[in-house]
Order: sequence, then C-alpha cells, then structure tokens
Amino acid sequence: MDEGRQLIEDFDDEFNEDELTLTQKERSKWARIEGLIGSSKRIKAIAADMVQHFEQRLKSNADHGKGMIVTMSRRIAAEVYKEIIALKPEWHSDDLNDGVIKVVMTSSAADGPEIAKHYTTKKERQVLANRMKDDDDKLKLVIVRDMWLTGFDAPSMHTLYIDKPMKGHNLMQAIARVNRVYKDKIGGLVVDYLGIASDLKEALSFYSDAGGRGDPAEVQEEAVTLMQEKLEILEGIMHGYDYKAYFAATTSQRLTIILESETMF
Repeated sequence: MDEGRQLIEDFDDEFNEDELTLTQKERSKWARIEGLIGSSKRIKAIAADMVQHFEQRLKSNADHGKGMIVTMSRRIAAEVYKEIIALKPEWHSDDLNDGVIKVVMTSSAADGPEIAKHYTTKKERQVLANRMKDDDDKLKLVIVRDMWLTGFDAPSMHTLYIDKPMKGHNLMQAIARVNRVYKDKIGGLVVDYLGIASDLKEALSFYSDAGGRGDPAEVQEEAVTLMQEKLEILEGIMHGYDYKAYFAATTSQRLTIILESETMF
C-alpha cells in the first residue's frame, strides 16, 4: 500500500491548492487510488479481518454495540458488503427491517445493478438510522461512503473501520461517531486500514491548539508519568498470570486473552 499512500499524499497536496472541482488529472489519480484500495484481493482480505474483529468486539461487549465501515467509493462499499456476506450469509436480508449489516448510500443510474441494489430513499435511511440507534436491534454494522459521518449519533457504536483517505475536520467528525459514552460500553475503537495515524495526530494537534487548553506536549508528559504509575499497580494485580502472551498474539487472540483474564480476578 506504499504506492497508494504516496498517491493519496500527492492528491491531497494538489487538491488543497486548487479549486474544489477536480481536474481531469486529479480524477485520474483518484481513480488509481480507488483501484488500489478497491482491488479484489485486498477487499477479500480486509472483509475477512473485519468480520473476525467485529465478532470479537461484539463478544467483548456481550453482543451489544454497533460498528461502521467507511469506504472511499460506492463500488468499494458494495464489494465489501458482498465479501462480508460471503463469509456471513446469515447477516444478509433484503428486508429493510431485518439483517445484521446494511450499506447506507445513494446511487445513480451509471452505478450499475450491484451498487444500485443498495440504494435507499431518505425515508428508508431513517428506518436504518433508528435501527442503528436501538441497541437491541439486530442491525449491528453499516457500510458508508459519506453518509452518517456527520450529524449521526448512535451512542452504542463502539467500532469504526476506516478504509478511506481522510484528514482534518472530516477525520475528526468521523471519529466522533464512536466516542460517545454509553452504559457499559468499553470504549470506542478506530481500526485504520490506510495508515492515517499521522493525519489523525495532525488533526488532534490542530484542535488541541485551537481549544486553548494548554501545551499538548506537557499534557502528554503528565499522561506518560501517570500511565507508568498505573502500569506498576496493574503488574502487581496481574502477578501470577501470563499476560505477556498478549503482545505476540493476533487481534482475535488478544481479545480472547482479555476475556480469559477477567475470570481470574
């Protein structure tokens, strides 16, 4: 994905300097990025990872909570859905009021039947929104491109999968989908498939500075000191338990280790 990452950075540089309308050159570059991110092999791989990871997240939350997958195009959204359903056919339903996973987007006549079948009206999207906000509803996971990244609030949402180039305000808005406090929610988690950590750090730095809440470097130093103190306490509590296996484990194995440790204390 190094080539794709470089294309994204180049595109951002050019796009920020020009008008909001894409030139033909920029459209061509965006299409190349979409082709790399949306390759069949890659979509199969991330879909499998998402399914495994999200099932573990649900298990960790006693089958409660919701998740959102953010993709960079309608085509990729439809393909990710297709691959997830191939792995978990029981998650699919043609009924708007049934099914564990849905795609939330509009479409045009040029999109083709595979994308068009996911088209929803404003009224239908409201039905899906209500289902996502209801923690007891079986709808657990949605795939979006742009919709619901702003102005949508489902407090029980605990997992956000980002597979779309994002930065600045748009990235912060997306992350806000999972930072709501809700009942016994164990915390929001952002899973990054494109290496946007540096963009997130930049966005957080900007908003921290703008908020006038002190020097982020000083806050970070205090946080490290406090973390070390708490870590020593935790090591004492975990004495006798082989927690070190966690660090060499896969994501699913780590969640299993965490669950097993809960029964010992």
